[in-house]
Amino acid sequence: AVVSTQSTGMIHRIFLCSKLTSGLDKKDKKALGSIIDKFLKHCQNQLSQEPPSGIMLIYNQHALFCLESSQEIIMLFMQEIVTNLCTQLLECKVLSFTENVPTRLFQHGWADVTMPVRPLEQKHETSDSISQVIINLIKQTVSLSEYVNHNVPKVNYRARCETMVTSQTQLITSEEIVEYIANDRSLFGTSEYVDKYTKPLDVVLDQELIWPLEVRLFPYM
Repeated sequence: AVVSTQSTGMIHRIFLCSKLTSGLDKKDKKALGSIIDKFLKHCQNQLSQEPPSGIMLIYNQHALFCLESSQEIIMLFMQEIVTNLCTQLLECKVLSFTENVPTRLFQHGWADVTMPVRPLEQKHETSDSISQVIINLIKQTVSLSEYVNHNVPKVNYRARCETMVTSQTQLITSEEIVEYIANDRSLFGTSEYVDKYTKPLDVVLDQELIWPLEVRLFPYM
């Protein structure tokens, strides 16, 4: 089904990347994509919210996600990565989170795409900040989404996306750049992100910072 493109106040967008556990073959990667697809559909059915859209690019040793959905579904997906997918998706990092996006990038829905296997080339090196590298990645993903929306039919969408990536390589962020971002230690991991939103604040009162502790705070003490 075609998802709504105008859902102001309801749709948020998150970019994630992760390393993949070693030894995953094409069949394993297809199975991982299917597990995530079923999980997102289950979340949508349980919560009766806007369906997820976006794309998951499964490289040889890494994965890149752009997920557009409600805050609740995004958080459930993050928790699923932390609790049940952590043996396959390693050191998952949050690259960007945008609230209340006016339009979806990927208007035909969600697709997981297994990239053709190729060895990693020389490690990516740049003088740009990690923020600029991520901005460039997002810009490239926007270009990818524009091409997909206009050129990939909705019928058999997932399979056609896999065919598309082999012919439109200039629209796909290279695995070397995804690897570079995944190795950056300044970015939030998914577990840190989930903790930030689910754990209660550890509030310290100003009075508790005074030493020695004050006594006889009230006249009747």
